[in-house]
Amino acid sequence: MRRICFSILIVGLLAFVFGCSTSIPVTVTKPAEINMSGNRVIAVLDFRYPVKDKTITGKDLLEWAISKLTGIDLLKEMSVEQKVADHTTSQVIMTLLNTGYFQLVSPQEVAQAMQGGISSSTTAVDIGKAVKAQAIVNGELYLLEAKDQEWMDERKITDASTGQEQTVYVPMIKRTVWVGMTYQVVNTETGNVVASRSFQTQASTDRELADKRDLPDEEGMYKRLVDQFMPQMAKQLAPYQVREHRTLMRDKTKDPRMEQADELVKGKVYDSALEIFLNVWQSNRNVAAGYNAAILYEITGQLEAAIAQMKIVVDATADNRAMREYNRLLTVKQEQERLREQQQ
Repeated sequence: MRRICFSILIVGLLAFVFGCSTSIPVTVTKPAEINMSGNRVIAVLDFRYPVKDKTITGKDLLEWAISKLTGIDLLKEMSVEQKVADHTTSQVIMTLLNTGYFQLVSPQEVAQAMQGGISSSTTAVDIGKAVKAQAIVNGELYLLEAKDQEWMDERKITDASTGQEQTVYVPMIKRTVWVGMTYQVVNTETGNVVASRSFQTQASTDRELADKRDLPDEEGMYKRLVDQFMPQMAKQLAPYQVREHRTLMRDKTKDPRMEQADELVKGKVYDSALEIFLNVWQSNRNVAAGYNAAILYEITGQLEAAIAQMKIVVDATADNRAMREYNRLLTVKQEQERLREQQQ
């Protein structure tokens, strides 16, 4: 009992210490995992589902995607597989388009631009010239599997007439699907693969066997899992925005100037608050004032000044929290350098 009370006390103290600190919401643009700055005009080709138990190379995959533009289905895919592959192609196009970072060319536009000039010798370079695309994105669903499994669910029920607890076994059925997707980015100037990434996941749902008809169909489950891959794919290829918070350090000195600056921050009068924090820091080396000044430098878009100020605080106070923020600011600087490269 004492342990529980002690834990509650600790949680309460932490909430008091950090809960009263002023937090500033910020929208941050993050760089993509892959630098696509020279490949922003993209032709998306059809995604495929391979012949079962057959491994293919990236070159084979591109050749299939090009052949698909002719209307010839080399794999004779099953209807469900084809529908999921078509859905994947559409979702990739919409996902990349919604980033606002790319200019997209659809498979239909590629076929129209090629004007019947597609053959087994057509290459990524040929497509790039035809549609003025800098890169091609294509891929496959390398895994589409589904399995139904029946089982017995043991349940405890109370008999309404006798009040006795009984054990009953209810026949159940579980449907599990697995989806694996890979894609590649091919530069149309060189024909080389710029990047290749893969995703894989699964999902299950169950019903009482008597309600088997209520199980979601395999196609719908496949498509929902494909949709889950799209946000991650977008972050891999295009810069994206996230909502974060910067929390000020709580002042322990009860300096009225610190309270005044904090109120200015709450009113979003950041320049005036920054000036006060700097004055307090310079007058008495108040760690919260120096720390908060660095945070406000960052908030007002002065990252280099933020790094320099936080470094001064770290050197003067050896404060652990200031050290963590200093390292975070250095990481932010690296991310912004990558972001500038990607936005060229």
